[in-house]
Amino acid sequence: MAAPELPEVILSARPDRMVMVIKGLEPKDARRMANQAVNMAKARMPKMSLQGGAASRITPMYGQGYFGMKWQDNYVWFQENGIRAFTMNNLAGKVIPMWIDDPSGSERAKNPKAKVRVTLSGKTQILIFRKAALKGARKTVKKIDKITGEPIITMTPMSYPGAPGRIGVRQAGSPNTTPGKVAGSIANGNVGVRWRHPGLQPRFFLNNAMSQSAQRNGYLPIRVYVADSNWRGEVR
Repeated sequence: MAAPELPEVILSARPDRMVMVIKGLEPKDARRMANQAVNMAKARMPKMSLQGGAASRITPMYGQGYFGMKWQDNYVWFQENGIRAFTMNNLAGKVIPMWIDDPSGSERAKNPKAKVRVTLSGKTQILIFRKAALKGARKTVKKIDKITGEPIITMTPMSYPGAPGRIGVRQAGSPNTTPGKVAGSIANGNVGVRWRHPGLQPRFFLNNAMSQSAQRNGYLPIRVYVADSNWRGEVR
C-alpha cells in the first residue's frame, strides 16, 4: 500500500489544494516546483482519472514562499486519501450512469446509440443507465416451475441500496479453495448487499509528488498543508 512521504496539516473538511511553505522561496522557483509536482502527480493518478479528465483539472499554484497544486474534482482527494467501503444510500430513487466493459460488443448491439469509449488501458466500454430503487421497495417476479410447468409468483426486494441478494465474493474453485470450504460457496467478507462501494485504498500521489519536487530542487520537505479556497498563505 502507498504511504505518504510527508506529514499533513488538514485545514479544511473539503480540501481542493495542497501546498508546501518554504521560507524565502522565490516565485520563479515556486512556479517550476509546482509544475513538477503537478506532472508527477498526474503520472501516478489512477488511469480512470486521466480518462475522465480529472488530471487535466489539477493545476499548479505558487507564490512568494510557497508552491503546490489544486484540483476541481472532489474524488481526487478521495483517491489520494482513500475511503472506507460504504453502502451508497444517497443513490436511492436515482438514475445512475455507468460505464461497463463491452469487449464482445454485445451491449453495443443492444444499444447502438449509446456512447462508447476506449480507456487508456485499452478496454472498450459503453455508457448505460441503471435506476436504484427506493429503500425497501419490492417487485413481483414470475417464474415457471420446472416440474409442474405452473407459474410461480413471488415478491423479492428491488435493487435498492442495501437490498439483499448480491453475492460479491465466493470461494475459489479447486485447487485454490480455502481448506475446509466448498468451492463456489459464499466466502467470508462477502457484503451481500446492492449498491455497495468497495472503498478506495489511499494513493498519496499528491503528497509524494510534493515531497519529491521539493527534494529535486534542493529543499528539505517538512510538511504539507491541505486546504481550500479560503487559504491565504497562513499556516498553523
